[in-house]
Amino acid sequence: MKKYLMLILLLCGVAFTACDRDEKRAAILKVYNWADYMDLTLLDEFEVWYEQQTGEKIEVVYQLFDINEIMLAKIERGKEDFDLACPSEYIIERMLRNDLILPIDKSIIPDSINYFGCVSPYITNVFDKIDGYGKDANDYAVGYMWGTTGLLYNTRYVDKEDVTSWSSLWQPKFAGKLLVKDAFRDVYSPLLMYENYESILSGEVSRDSLMYDASDSSIAKVEVLLKKMKKNVIRCRKTESKTLMLY
Repeated sequence: MKKYLMLILLLCGVAFTACDRDEKRAAILKVYNWADYMDLTLLDEFEVWYEQQTGEKIEVVYQLFDINEIMLAKIERGKEDFDLACPSEYIIERMLRNDLILPIDKSIIPDSINYFGCVSPYITNVFDKIDGYGKDANDYAVGYMWGTTGLLYNTRYVDKEDVTSWSSLWQPKFAGKLLVKDAFRDVYSPLLMYENYESILSGEVSRDSLMYDASDSSIAKVEVLLKKMKKNVIRCRKTESKTLMLY
């Protein structure tokens, strides 16, 4: 069995409100989403659909981010009044803790487009595990998308046999050829799972528990692996990449 674990990320829609909105602001829907996660033509189609359904015009203002922590910092500064944001699920916990989001008013959603009864039990279960500090994350967020974190490589320069494990990240042959996404969850959790692979197989620990493990001992283990990776990491992406990417 290959020592290769995939990390599941839940991307979620989170609702915001702003007090005392004027009439002009009420006709604007401000969305904060990951880059490349939505076909932008859908925004125009939504504006047309919304007017057909309500008889009112609406303008979608669409902003993009590429790292959860950047998104959260922008919201925490309080200078933006987004109506909808799409963070990963571990960020929702921090947002609930800091009272940055409000519960979704499900009573205003017509039955014809009510998604809540169709939510996958898997996604609901993931939300159930979020520590909402007395709040149910399912009341504040809706599962939007999920995916995996893995290794991406150029088959012209890298053989499949060389990337069958996370240990590929610190192999000498990839010195100065590794691109790593600057995101906590995409780097920390896979390495922590790799370090605890045998314990996961034996049932001593679970992947779910490791996803939220930020103990000093776990951080120290990941730090050792990150230092092993350091000599392989580069900071720029070439036009024709000969690199191995963690993405």
